[in-house]
Amino acid sequence: MNLNEYIQKQYNNDPMWFELEVNQGNHAARIAGVIANRDYLAGKHNVLLRENSQYKGKQFVTRKTILNYAKTVIRFHDTYLLGKPVQLSCSDDETARLYTEIHKLGQYDTTDYEILDRVNKFGDAYEVVYMDGGTIRSKVLDSACCYPVYDDNGNYISFVEHWTDVYTGISYYNVYYPGYVQHWSNEGGDEHLTGTDSSVGLPIHYHNFSDMDYNFGESILTDIKPIMDDLEDIMSKLGDSIYVNVLGAIPVATGQYIQSSIPADAVGYVLNLDNGTFEYANCQLDYQTIKLYLDNLKQMLNDIACIPSVLGSSTNIANVSSISMQILMMMANLNADETKKWLNLGFAQRFAQWQQILALQGIKSVASGVQVIYNISQPVERTEMIDNLAALRDLGAISTETIMEKSDIVSDVDVEKERLAHEQQNE
Repeated sequence: MNLNEYIQKQYNNDPMWFELEVNQGNHAARIAGVIANRDYLAGKHNVLLRENSQYKGKQFVTRKTILNYAKTVIRFHDTYLLGKPVQLSCSDDETARLYTEIHKLGQYDTTDYEILDRVNKFGDAYEVVYMDGGTIRSKVLDSACCYPVYDDNGNYISFVEHWTDVYTGISYYNVYYPGYVQHWSNEGGDEHLTGTDSSVGLPIHYHNFSDMDYNFGESILTDIKPIMDDLEDIMSKLGDSIYVNVLGAIPVATGQYIQSSIPADAVGYVLNLDNGTFEYANCQLDYQTIKLYLDNLKQMLNDIACIPSVLGSSTNIANVSSISMQILMMMANLNADETKKWLNLGFAQRFAQWQQILALQGIKSVASGVQVIYNISQPVERTEMIDNLAALRDLGAISTETIMEKSDIVSDVDVEKERLAHEQQNE
């Protein structure tokens, strides 16, 4: 089904079909989820809904402990896979050189990181490729303003970017068609077309794998928010319990009542009561039970978030080999391998749009042969890594350029190659 058939079937060829599209229930629910995750990352957690109470005749403001560990989880997965720049490889050397230059000039290392960050936070990210003067660049759109259009067969046929200015109340629509984009606005009254621009394709839709909807992704927060809510709730209540029931103990005396007083600065005075006792009424907390509960919650959080507990200082380890480190990082590596799969799907669409732009400039390239090489930020014993690369080089199984790409000692491969060439020329 193409876009015209979709508009005819769903909206009876209404020219303002995009207004009706953004009000569909599935879009409203998804955008509400994006806003909820944004609020959560900003610190608006369920623990803030705890009600205050009365204590000793006054209002007792209950603790509302916020543990924004979700930011740490997302930041870890972002930097683990894309903290270091990626390299582009292709069987055609000219295409590899050209695309690497585009990647550097367009500052795509930052764009790639932003895409992964948006998907981890909201489940979806949207990239628009455009020309900025003579440079190919990309813009990552706000996930709360994006409405991709899919037909009944799951085909991506159109895209609507919509937002409303909170100060002026003016609504804006950028409606993307396969070859162009229309700009609409209701400034001054009813919606009207304000301009049309050409485009090389629809915005690239990045999303991870979800069991709820194959066309959209799912945020990491979906899995870890329930555990975080439980941790924040128990920590807040535990803090109140320590203050009220342990530190705020009430002295209780039984026996004959004595009509007398003790000086305010008295120390070491003892009351002797007939057939009486004296004690502090307080609550004894079971330390081992509480520790077991909290430790299990934190361990489950790390397991679900695919983060080794050692990174959170929950475990003390000595110096370990690279094999032992790989075992510790196994879950993080599994998550990174899955992330590469859906990232590569989006990158292939990006390279195809680059190819279209270059073709308009009369430059030929082979986008289908471009591969992305990721440099995972996994702790590696440097001496062991260099020895392994040297052994591969001695066997003739690896090139000098690949060795420089895999080594964290070399920050810029191209600059290093030029320096080596200059040294060889001098020699």
